Amino acid sequence: MTVRPVGARVVAYVAGGCLIAMFAVIAVALSPEVRSGFTPSQVGTLVLMLAVVLAVLWGIARSTVRTDESGIHVRNGYRSHHVPWADARTVSFGGGTPWGVLETVDGASIAMIAIQGSDGQYARTAVQLLRTEIVARH
Repeated sequence: MTVRPVGARVVAYVAGGCLIAMFAVIAVALSPEVRSGFTPSQVGTLVLMLAVVLAVLWGIARSTVRTDESGIHVRNGYRSHHVPWADARTVSFGGGTPWGVLETVDGASIAMIAIQGSDGQYARTAVQLLRTEIVARH
């Protein structure tokens, strides 16, 4: 089973595309006199800021929860977790958290950004399937 956020991915892709388009339009629309007033370090700073924002949006979009024979794999942005089936206790959802949380037998909690509360029934179904799979694997 593989779960990816729906709404968050759409927002990340649309926002990223709009930012790139906005930067391109502004760069082309500025008169040559104004463009020549920018120093290379100022241009570099703008490009770096765009790259950082795009990297954050990409991290949100690439979040996944995947299961296989070895356990549960959670990727939140650029950080990954692997929880063997024997170490997974349950998945909680709600209680004020905007995403699902994987609880382990040693008391650790791992946020699962791929299961967004804003995705509604899709997220609730994913949590239920994960709970069922955890019980079946124990």
